[in-house]
Amino acid sequence: MGKLLHAERYKLFHDKTFWITLIVIIAFNMIVISGSAIFSMSGNQALSEMMRKEILTILISCIYGGLFIGSDFADRTLYHALMAGKSRVAVLLAKTSAFLIAIDVILFIFPLFLTITCTVRNGWGTALSRGAILQLAGLIAALLILGFAIGTFSLLAAVCFRDVGRTIGIPIILYFVMILLLNGPHANMLAHVFPAGILLLMVNGTVSPAYGILVGSLWSVSLFAISSLIFRNEELC
Repeated sequence: MGKLLHAERYKLFHDKTFWITLIVIIAFNMIVISGSAIFSMSGNQALSEMMRKEILTILISCIYGGLFIGSDFADRTLYHALMAGKSRVAVLLAKTSAFLIAIDVILFIFPLFLTITCTVRNGWGTALSRGAILQLAGLIAALLILGFAIGTFSLLAAVCFRDVGRTIGIPIILYFVMILLLNGPHANMLAHVFPAGILLLMVNGTVSPAYGILVGSLWSVSLFAISSLIFRNEELC
């Protein structure tokens, strides 16, 4: 298992598509905030503002999901480890671990940079007491776990369809449907269910980081379990 994890991490950090995606994300977000007053905000306000725009970054992450994990199913490179005697769950877990690290970096690298910059320039927005620091640590943990949950939608699409196009397209369609639902009559209820909705609710203080960790973990574990079950029972041909 350790060798599988090392191999997947090596592949990730030498993946040109990953670095190109990061550059695109940073450039895209710089364009989005250009001309705004966000650099005069506190760190807390800047983080909330970026989370409102995060759905666009999520859509870009879906494209990367298809290219990174969908391509391994499409060109069958994921099956090489199986031929070497590794278990299917171990192979999928190693691939998923590297992929979810990539997704979190893609989703949160720019909000992190902007939040740190605004905090250094303008302060966090509230006194950083011990309780506030613990709350901030919980918020960061919840964001990372919700990022995992968002990434596992692409994982499930890759396992089900085993091609790049649908691994990109299906999650994007699902997120467009989610956007429509979050602007509908049941928006408040659904925002407490969908990972992307919880991101915004959490940074606004509507729900606690503990709630984000709980729901994000449920989504992540459930979708990975379903993906593992499908992968264990599918034909290699």
